[in-house]
Amino acid sequence: MKNKMIRIISPMTTVIIALLDLGAIFLLVLAFKSVEHKTSVITVILIIITFTNIIVAIKTTIELFLNGVLFKEKSVEFTGLDKNNTYYYKNIIDVASHKDTKSSLKKNYVERYSSLILTLDDGSVATVELGYTTKRKLNKIENELNKRIKKDG
Repeated sequence: MKNKMIRIISPMTTVIIALLDLGAIFLLVLAFKSVEHKTSVITVILIIITFTNIIVAIKTTIELFLNGVLFKEKSVEFTGLDKNNTYYYKNIIDVASHKDTKSSLKKNYVERYSSLILTLDDGSVATVELGYTTKRKLNKIENELNKRIKKDG
């Protein structure tokens, strides 16, 4: 099977990042308009701050679109994790997914995350937190992983 990437982007995160990017662009426009009227130390500092803000916004947006699940020929890689992010299909016995969809005002932010539970051949269980995803996206990842495990096994 060929390589495939499924991006993990929650709709809420996408909206928030888009609003923050638009805010950074708006600040940059304001900074340049203030330089047109009067150049001073404060306007130069404002331009420096807004350029830094734009750089952070670009890096954050790029990082958001790089996170996901990368299905390779012999392994799966979760790109949002720092370490222990690659699992070989031959080592995975079973895959299950979990997403809390019940309404509650007492649950923490982290308790709403989607997760994949991988049962490995050495008897261990690895839980991979995917963050906020839609149920459809989580099912798509689980189905693709199960399909590749069956093909490899």
